[in-house]
Amino acid sequence: MFTTYRERVGAATGAAFVAAIFIGNGLATAGQSQSSHPSGQDVLSDAARAASSTTATIGFLLEIAGFVLFMIFVGYLWEVLRRDTGGRDTAAGTSLVAAITMLAIKLGSAAPIIALSVDRDHLTPELAQVLNDINGSAFIVSWLPFAVFVGSLAVALHVSGLVGRPTAYIGLVVGVAGVGFAVLGFKEPLNANPLAFLAGMLWLVVVAVRLAVRPGVRRALGQRTADPALTGA
Repeated sequence: MFTTYRERVGAATGAAFVAAIFIGNGLATAGQSQSSHPSGQDVLSDAARAASSTTATIGFLLEIAGFVLFMIFVGYLWEVLRRDTGGRDTAAGTSLVAAITMLAIKLGSAAPIIALSVDRDHLTPELAQVLNDINGSAFIVSWLPFAVFVGSLAVALHVSGLVGRPTAYIGLVVGVAGVGFAVLGFKEPLNANPLAFLAGMLWLVVVAVRLAVRPGVRRALGQRTADPALTGA
């Protein structure tokens, strides 16, 4: 019973992660320039506004909390997948590597924004714009490992019997599309389309809620009927 409760909480952190980062980002950027490529002066004005805004501070802390929740979620996934696949599934391992990579990129992308906030009174508009662009570019770069995470997780969860075939195929398609959208974003960052990234987040919420509500219900059946196209058989 304790194990089931722990699994429910672990799964729920996936949905909490998505909610925290989107709500936090909305609060952190409220009232700031909505341009896809703001000028350096706009960046400095936004930094000054955020530094004096309690709402922006709460939003920033929510975003950080969201990524801490994602760490817990990934730990939960690894424990469940390692147990159900015997630690021998390539898709499960790939999802772990992709998740860690995305986390590293996202947390690292906070550094230029922190530097911008600290030195906002001494920076030129040009340098402020560069720091802001580094943060924005890192967001686009994070789409690639996130897409790989979603696609490989979809396969791993199906192989372990934790999700059905339709959910697995949707996740796989979203993951493959996400890789393509990310690569296109690398080439044209100002025209990058976050549609696949948002679809991946939505898929993750659905899967996390499903696992929290009914942890392991399909496991036995899934292990007997896993789709050969997804298992590589």
